[in-house]
Amino acid sequence: MGVKNLAFCLLDLHEVPPDLEETYAQKTDSQLSLHLSDWKRLDVSERLVAKHGSVLANPSPVIEDQAREIKDVSSSGDQINLYAPSSLSKIAFGLASEFLQYKPDYILIERQRFRSGGAPAIQEWTVRVNMLESMLWASLETMRHGYSQGVIAQGQKFPDLLEMSPRRVGMFWLAREDFFPTPADVATSLTSPKEVVQTTESELKKRSFEKKDKIALARHWLSLSMTTDDLTVDANLGPMVASFCSPKSRASRRKNKDDEHEEVDGADTSALSGKLDDLADCLVQAVTFALWEQNRTRVRDHVASQA
Repeated sequence: MGVKNLAFCLLDLHEVPPDLEETYAQKTDSQLSLHLSDWKRLDVSERLVAKHGSVLANPSPVIEDQAREIKDVSSSGDQINLYAPSSLSKIAFGLASEFLQYKPDYILIERQRFRSGGAPAIQEWTVRVNMLESMLWASLETMRHGYSQGVIAQGQKFPDLLEMSPRRVGMFWLAREDFFPTPADVATSLTSPKEVVQTTESELKKRSFEKKDKIALARHWLSLSMTTDDLTVDANLGPMVASFCSPKSRASRRKNKDDEHEEVDGADTSALSGKLDDLADCLVQAVTFALWEQNRTRVRDHVASQA
């Protein structure tokens, strides 16, 4: 979640490409198969209004309508503030509409925090992100009760809206000794000895699931996607995945004549550049949710078998 760096992915559970169906048919029902269909990072403000007020290429119809509305306000002579509630509400509505076009079963939204590291002050950028988060929830919930009625009438189910706590996700992975398992091997057991759980909980208080850990975990999965079928990736994402897994050279920075920073030698010109932690975040959270769902299914099956 972010205004300048918002990342999302589309992860299909048990949905595999046609050429792999025969391979998966030979696997047991305990095997978890995931397919990464889409994976993006975007600047939501630039997605609506680019430099000089032009609309960016290939927006969705809803996004294009919202961009035109903001352009109309800008052309009236009033200076536009993209972080004002009136602007963020349009951005949130456009995002919600675009997400629904994927026809997902679940929409997972990362839970934002108000403070970092226990600091007493709340930063302005934090308020902006939290405002966008709240408006996105409000837009989706409104669509569930109103806009979605037409979709429901066609026999389609409105997606379940769930929040993902970064702390819970971090605790899940830090509690595992095999920090880099394949997605299919993560939930191999329903229970663990009590003494192991107690030891783990005490150790977790001294550890944190940092950005570098998330990036390393995502890279591990994506590298496995090239050799195994546990996690498959859409062919269109090939260049992006290759760029994500490859080491980046750090770009040097200097000031131009207008006293503005610009990147020079060493800048990344591949399919992916800039921050990687946002992309890693959404992928790790999506896979974690898939594993939680698999655990829930196994618990239900286990209870039913004992009845």
